[in-house]
Amino acid sequence: MTPFPARRPLLLGGLLLPLCAVATPIFAEGPRSAIPWLSESITAPPVEPDSPGETLGPLQTETITVTPLDGTEPDAIGILPSETTGFARSLWGPTDLETARDLIETTRSGGVPETRALFLRLLLAEAEPPMGDDDRASLLTARIDRLLREGALEQADALILFATPTEAELFRRWFDIGLLTDNAEPACEALRRNPSLSPTLPARVFCLARGGDWNAAEITLTLGRQIGSISPEQEEMLARFLDPEIFESEPPPPVPDPLTPLDFLMREAVGLPRPPGQLPLAFLHYDLGEHTPMRMRIAAAERLLRAGAIASPPLFAAYRAGEPAASGGVWDRAAAIQDLDKALEDPTGEGLAASLADADNRLADVGFRVALAREYAPAFMEISRDTLTGTARSRIFELLLLAGETEAATPFRPDQLGPKAELAASLAAPEEGNALPDPKGDPMATAILEAFDPESPADIAATGFGDALDEGRQGEAILRSIDLLADGIQTSPQSLTLALSTLRAAGQETAARHIAIETLLGDAGSVND
Repeated sequence: MTPFPARRPLLLGGLLLPLCAVATPIFAEGPRSAIPWLSESITAPPVEPDSPGETLGPLQTETITVTPLDGTEPDAIGILPSETTGFARSLWGPTDLETARDLIETTRSGGVPETRALFLRLLLAEAEPPMGDDDRASLLTARIDRLLREGALEQADALILFATPTEAELFRRWFDIGLLTDNAEPACEALRRNPSLSPTLPARVFCLARGGDWNAAEITLTLGRQIGSISPEQEEMLARFLDPEIFESEPPPPVPDPLTPLDFLMREAVGLPRPPGQLPLAFLHYDLGEHTPMRMRIAAAERLLRAGAIASPPLFAAYRAGEPAASGGVWDRAAAIQDLDKALEDPTGEGLAASLADADNRLADVGFRVALAREYAPAFMEISRDTLTGTARSRIFELLLLAGETEAATPFRPDQLGPKAELAASLAAPEEGNALPDPKGDPMATAILEAFDPESPADIAATGFGDALDEGRQGEAILRSIDLLADGIQTSPQSLTLALSTLRAAGQETAARHIAIETLLGDAGSVND
């Protein structure tokens, strides 16, 4: 993370701005949110200055003009068009707004990587809004909030910027994303330029300091203290942030509850302890930087990848960030990845089978077999089949299927496949007219076969899922299917069949096949060492 500018500021006290220069509504209570940790960076209702360009010392603002998108309803905004997602423009059909919002908020996250990716695609999709009047963009806000809950900051940021963060609730979220990704400057500049955003004094103090105007930050903090618009707890934290040296002998202040991104970032900047337990997923992006201790960096990357919030490269960069300091847990996974890297670089191929098995088993145990497959697919495709043992060929065959490299996997196909791998191979390369293989009594493979068998496809017509699709409630049916699949490779056979059949009927054939393959091969236990 980028360090804050080093300086020795003036002690607090001294100058005060005339209170008459500040409009009282600026300090009104800010809007509330379903996410308890959002920073109160702005207040409501907005307030305009008495005249354009009026000078308020360190609170100076400038008038700007905002032009809304051409006739676009905010709840319809998305960054992925229907041509990309495969969702209909009428994704919600006759689903009412309250139901759609409730589904977005309550659908369980989890499952295999493709299930999580499908969920994110739906949250980011451009589509006509559900039925019901709403001038508060509540569905858009619910989608953004769900992305924030899942730690998907980059995706939430893109959606907010596409909508333009000039409305108060969107701006608050954009401000916090900037804090958590160490990119607060654009939001701070927007606070300075746009008076309608009505920034709170703590946000002003932070932005002034972050911009290097420490004297103005101190004056603003003194003003806030004198007029009572900054709480004693906020005042102490801001004072520490501005001049940590004068607090070196003081005990650390208690962690606020909830801990907002602004609180978190200022505490991190002055080296205060974190709260016990796990931080919200969104806060973990702060730990992905190369200067973060290796264990913290791996732990953050693993949690974010498991949630589907990031792609796999940051995790493998963390595994390779240094020598493992101990054994067990994250250290064993890091050591396994580093050993596999060395084995792949050895032209003799000696030790490759053992290193591959170790890395595969350890990452599969924590749900990262797909990530391993995607990370190493290019390297696996360069290996000569003749240099591998039968078991190693089977592993690479499965891993390349998981990476979506079906054609490249073919040379590594072993003579004998288990029922799961055989069905996965057939789903990855379907041939018209060919029957799917017999699952030979395997319950998971049997459940998936029932969803894909053209001879006897599962009947969803009599289910609530079928009713939703018949009525054009595609989004509702997809979200309910995602909820059924949240247990991943532990999903019950009945739920697996129903969810995959529904996704196929909803036009998500490719996603359904990927989910089935990842469910079948997500556990490395099918390969016998």
